[in-house]
Amino acid sequence: MSRVPRYMGMAYFDALIAGRDEIEIEESLWRSRARKDDDLERYSEVERAALREIERLKTEGTYKAERARLAAKLPPRSPELVKLGERVQSGEFEPLQNFLAGLKSADPEQRARFQRLYEEGDFANKAPSETWHIISCLEPAKKAKGRPNAMPPWRHVVSYLDEMRLAVRAGASIPQAARDAAAMEGFAEQASRAKYFERLYRQRALLRK
Repeated sequence: MSRVPRYMGMAYFDALIAGRDEIEIEESLWRSRARKDDDLERYSEVERAALREIERLKTEGTYKAERARLAAKLPPRSPELVKLGERVQSGEFEPLQNFLAGLKSADPEQRARFQRLYEEGDFANKAPSETWHIISCLEPAKKAKGRPNAMPPWRHVVSYLDEMRLAVRAGASIPQAARDAAAMEGFAEQASRAKYFERLYRQRALLRK
């Protein structure tokens, strides 16, 4: 890994293992796959290496201990950052989030109303505090119907892929591990579910290369 980035005073590689879950790193890589940027690729290279290391630690049963060791080296979060996190958790910024969602509303008419408000109100040149009295009264933004796409696509079945990983490590073939995962899941059409698990397992593995 050349020119390894740093984060919060420690190597980005160590910070990833200490502070982010495996699925979060996978999501970051999945989202950046199509982007071609040298600086982004430096981080992606480290993220792939961190995923390989996490996989090794998990299959050897030492992941929790190593993560705790590295987490102890992370500097404490600043009081300002802690306070900001508390404000986000309390829903203080929901009006702004709703307004931004309205600009991308699934309803074309609603999206046009939000965009018209943004343009005619000159929101681009105003601080949020200057428009808060308006955005706090807006209608809820409409979202697209149906379940949003999982990111990465194995997010909702990651526990089964984790079991497959252990089985493959123990000597099982990927197809056999997929069949076992489908049987464990217990859904109908286990043959198709096994193919689904196998496909996701291979996609997940490719993300580490």
